[in-house]
Amino acid sequence: MKRPYPGWLAALASGAVLTLSGCASDAPLDTLEPQGPISRSIDSLSDPIFLVAGIVFVVIFGATAVIWWKFRDDHSTDEFPEQVHGNFRAEVGWTVGPAVIMAVIAVFTLISHFDLNSSDRTDIQVAVDGTTTSWDPEIVVVGQQWWWEFRYYFDGLDGVDLSDSRNLPPADIVTANQMVIPTGSEIGLSITSRDVIHSFWIPALNGKRDAVPRRVSPWKIEADVPGVYFGQCTEFCGLSHSRMRMQTVAMEPADFQAWVESQMGPAVAPKGVAAQRGQEVFEGQCARCHVVNGVNDATSSGADLVANAAPNLTHLMSRTTYAGGIFNLYEPNGTLNRPQLEAWLRNAPAEKPAYAEGRRGMPAMGLSEGQIDDVVAYLQTLGEAPAFDIIAATEVE
Repeated sequence: MKRPYPGWLAALASGAVLTLSGCASDAPLDTLEPQGPISRSIDSLSDPIFLVAGIVFVVIFGATAVIWWKFRDDHSTDEFPEQVHGNFRAEVGWTVGPAVIMAVIAVFTLISHFDLNSSDRTDIQVAVDGTTTSWDPEIVVVGQQWWWEFRYYFDGLDGVDLSDSRNLPPADIVTANQMVIPTGSEIGLSITSRDVIHSFWIPALNGKRDAVPRRVSPWKIEADVPGVYFGQCTEFCGLSHSRMRMQTVAMEPADFQAWVESQMGPAVAPKGVAAQRGQEVFEGQCARCHVVNGVNDATSSGADLVANAAPNLTHLMSRTTYAGGIFNLYEPNGTLNRPQLEAWLRNAPAEKPAYAEGRRGMPAMGLSEGQIDDVVAYLQTLGEAPAFDIIAATEVE
């Protein structure tokens, strides 16, 4: 009969596996690579705390190992080692020392906490419908099963009622899964939810903030340089929680202005017989949940879902992901990822788990192959494709 592996060997192997699993050269959710002043504030606090924790770990477990080795029972004697119970200096040392360390950590934690929850926003000049307006940069972030919505109100949020997250007032721009911001500006976020509790997290730009129904939680982000910063819902919220991703696309201010102008207009009338048939299919079936500005925005009263909302598709082609940010809308060469989009339209629950019968997530629409072709032709008319570098940077695996 073979002897089992010693416990220490199993513990060593487990530690090695855990260590190696944390070593990634390209980790999109790496909290240790801050890309903005807010995330750097968190990093500046956590680095010395981890260092102190590491030193404490080594000291305590090192002392434990020494004591275990020095006073181990080798059955050679029944004598007890010298006892140090009641040693005044030792007891003061291991009481005062940790208290001082924790007090120092608490002071710097409070300083960082106040900094993270302060607001230092400055207005941004944005051209809206040919008129330059001063925008206090704040975006409404709405979580729902299982995707993220971002709403831009360029007149500001004063007087905008966000208390009923299921019936939010019309916004200037409504997009899904990808939030676009200008670089070099602090962007305020008002985070809420339409159904259950979610948690918004873009680790390169800031920490986590819960999205709670009928509650608005203030937060902020800021990016130093243009780029794409990945995020993930971090509060378990049901069947497809792990498939509820988001991205922040940071652009130079001039590029952000161009994006705003492209997003402000309604959908253009489709050209071509197939696209026109696709619009008819959309109005007959898809419009009970989705909105396309200029087509059914005036008649829509909300989606036939628990959240009462589905992604606005007016400028779908200007995004690079869909279905909660898990599928690429474009191939790496910039062409439409048609097979995946067709598979989604054919049977969405088979592509992404959803409780469709409970009105949570997109159901299977029962479209024929011809209807799927027509809907794809129509969707291709909704907005313009982003620049190739954005397509490449936002590609998900």
